[in-house]
Amino acid sequence: MIVLSLACIGLQAVPDGTGTTGATVGDVSLSQAAVDFGAVAVGGQGVQALTLSNGGTRPSHILAEITGEGFSVDRTEFSLVKAGEEVLTLEFAPDAAGDFDGELLLTIGDEPISVPLVGVGSTDVEDTGGDTGGPGGEITTDQPSLSFGNLDLYASSMMAVSVSNTGDAPLTVNSATSTDSAFALGGNLTPPRTLDPGESRVVEVTFTPTSEKTYAAELVLTSDDPDAPRTEIAMTGKGTNECDVCGPLITVDTGGSSDYAITDFNTLFGTDTRTVTIGNDGDQDLDISLVDVNNDFLQPCGTFSVGGGRATSVAPGRTTSFTISYKTTDTCLDIPQKSLDANVVHITSNDPAEPDYVIEVGGIGF
Repeated sequence: MIVLSLACIGLQAVPDGTGTTGATVGDVSLSQAAVDFGAVAVGGQGVQALTLSNGGTRPSHILAEITGEGFSVDRTEFSLVKAGEEVLTLEFAPDAAGDFDGELLLTIGDEPISVPLVGVGSTDVEDTGGDTGGPGGEITTDQPSLSFGNLDLYASSMMAVSVSNTGDAPLTVNSATSTDSAFALGGNLTPPRTLDPGESRVVEVTFTPTSEKTYAAELVLTSDDPDAPRTEIAMTGKGTNECDVCGPLITVDTGGSSDYAITDFNTLFGTDTRTVTIGNDGDQDLDISLVDVNNDFLQPCGTFSVGGGRATSVAPGRTTSFTISYKTTDTCLDIPQKSLDANVVHITSNDPAEPDYVIEVGGIGF
């Protein structure tokens, strides 16, 4: 069994506590060193969120296993990306009155750690949605918790909670609220709403993160169920900045048929000047450090020069521009010689794929 193999390699036990102090394993930190669910009604559910944060520069592979009756975890294996966070949803559902204890066994990379779990099954606390079988209206939900996982900033994800009356009399749901505006409520349960025995309505929860952080909130339902006037459903999610390109991406528009060459300069009417536009199709800033030209000094004829080319930063989706001018006092032909680095314009930037963008230039002087 995994428990035995972990013990053989020296299972690190987290000191007992109330869950307010975290623990660290290598580069990974835990928001709670021990989890205390407190008193939970028999037949109900208690929910706690455990956040794992990776402060290192490499991903960590995580294995999770629960021991102890009444405890469960929403995932048993996942990867914790570098500089990232993941939320584990822990549940405690006692089936009898009394003290319960268990362990969350985590293997972080090759290093095991034990997080103690404790809770009390009670008949003296409010139910959180379980059916006790008593007379009257009884509120029951099909989701003890909602875990939205990682979501890109300003993107949205929807999950639904079915709210039912499992009693033998009408049930009135007086309110449905979210403790965080990042979790918006909708659906066909619009309080106050009276549900007949056996009737169900749906609360739709839409999670829209606006910050790079871990969100933890509750969906709170109040009703006239005498055994469960307040039902709480834990909601978790994380806002991340998911990039598509994950870097700058240079684009160049020469105004001609090729974005890598302008070979039709001519000085029939004096100096010929063209405008070149630089864009950024990436999702990070494009830093341009230099725009310069190398003329042909072996067989000089005309002269190419750059105007407006300066060090600058181009935000994603934005553009900047510079000019290339050609001037000569003789009748001759200038052709680009890229292999000799002659008659070429260099755009130096932090684009990882094309840090030295080269435009070949050529023309006829009159």
